[in-house]
Amino acid sequence: MANARDSKPSIEDAADEIGGAATRFTERLRANGAVLQDDLREAGERLGEGAKQFSHAAAEQIRAHPLTAFGIAFVAGVALTRLLRR
Repeated sequence: MANARDSKPSIEDAADEIGGAATRFTERLRANGAVLQDDLREAGERLGEGAKQFSHAAAEQIRAHPLTAFGIAFVAGVALTRLLRR
C-alpha cells in the first residue's frame, strides 16, 4: 500500500505539469495566431494596392491603345470559347 500512496503525488505532479504545458502551448498558439492574422491582413492590403495599381495601368493602356485592347480581348474570347467547347 505504501507504493500506491507514493505514486499519487507523482501522478498529480505529472498531471499539473501536463496542464501547465498545455496552457503554455495554448498561449503560444493564440500569440502565433494573432501574428498570423496581422500578417495576412497586411498581405491583403498590399494585394489590394497592387490590384488598384494594375487596374489603373491597364485602364491607361486601354485608353492609349483602344484597337489593340479590343483585338486582344477578341482573340482571348475566341481562344477561351474553343477551349471550353472541347
